[in-house]
Amino acid sequence: MENVGRGAGSRLRVAFLIDRWQPSRGGAESALAGFAAHLELRGHEVHAIGERGPLATEPAPGHFHAVQPSGLTRGARERSLGERMLQAADELGAQVTIGVRHLPRVDLYWPHGGSHAETLRLADKPARGRHRVFLELERQVVTQGARKVICVSETVREEFARHYPESANRLVVVPNGVDLDRHHPRLRRRAREKLFAKCAFRDDAPLISFVGRNAELKGLDILLESLVPLLERRWRLVVAGPRELAPWRAYALRLGLGADRVAMFEELDGRDLAAGSDLLVLPSRRDPCPLVVLEALAAGTPVLVSDRVGSRDAIRTIAAGEVVAPLEERPAWTGALRGRLARLHEKPTDHEVVRACVRERSTEKWWMRLEQLVVETAECRDRLHQSS
Repeated sequence: MENVGRGAGSRLRVAFLIDRWQPSRGGAESALAGFAAHLELRGHEVHAIGERGPLATEPAPGHFHAVQPSGLTRGARERSLGERMLQAADELGAQVTIGVRHLPRVDLYWPHGGSHAETLRLADKPARGRHRVFLELERQVVTQGARKVICVSETVREEFARHYPESANRLVVVPNGVDLDRHHPRLRRRAREKLFAKCAFRDDAPLISFVGRNAELKGLDILLESLVPLLERRWRLVVAGPRELAPWRAYALRLGLGADRVAMFEELDGRDLAAGSDLLVLPSRRDPCPLVVLEALAAGTPVLVSDRVGSRDAIRTIAAGEVVAPLEERPAWTGALRGRLARLHEKPTDHEVVRACVRERSTEKWWMRLEQLVVETAECRDRLHQSS
């Protein structure tokens, strides 16, 4: 394994500051846990500080330390939680702190959700209550409190540079990686069998997949409405992740999309979804760098995404998929879906060509680049301490 300087031979004490240290939630929680496990394997000491720890049924790396906020309002509790996390990290003697939540200061700020200022802008929401606190903390940490702001995609870097131009020299892009062993075309046949059995689909029609906990933000309504004009075509849709399934099932039925066409689940195996479907569709209204796109590509599944999906840069060939714009124009999505279904009918997907788009984005390379930032941060702190 490549040498990253001090980290290759010196043990560092690293503290992750996160609301919930629960890897099974996916997203940022899963990414941080994966990186934490990498640091442990490399000989570093890992601590996680948060309000909620791992579930009894899930393994999690590092030593977890619970802290509780105080305050009468949500904003006050958010400030309190951040301060108590930082206090706990100081008491542990952490040499490097990594935060994914809003904090007044942290060594490495790793906001997987991108800029909160951009979130409010796109939602056309005023900065009130806790959102005002989030914005104040974001400005503070991005412009002054963080040594580096790790951006999960070029899209996120552009967001922060636009809202906080004075932070440009703190921004560093480290694109999300993907586990190339866990997500592989060799899993496709078995994954497809499992998905069709789970969905109770009776024929072997092309299978479209959609994944997202916040289904509205991820554009499930756009996908459902765009599929209605394609009812004469053979296709099936599996939806995984929405917090509330009943309203979405009812909406699909109102559109004429019954259980023979669409199956919805709160949770499905991520490997089966990545490898078992013929096409992943993500018409997200905002998505800084969704791992599900990278996982699908690694498993050989083409993708259709909006131009607001940060990981769209991984789509490097027409075989791997397309970026669809404008976002809210249903005819554009219907046309793209019609074209993809026709392509699937005409010739089988070359899964290895699709996978080649992410072959250089392995988790190993991802973790090593992040570890390099951790080591450089520790060395910078050492130099400052010695000169003071």
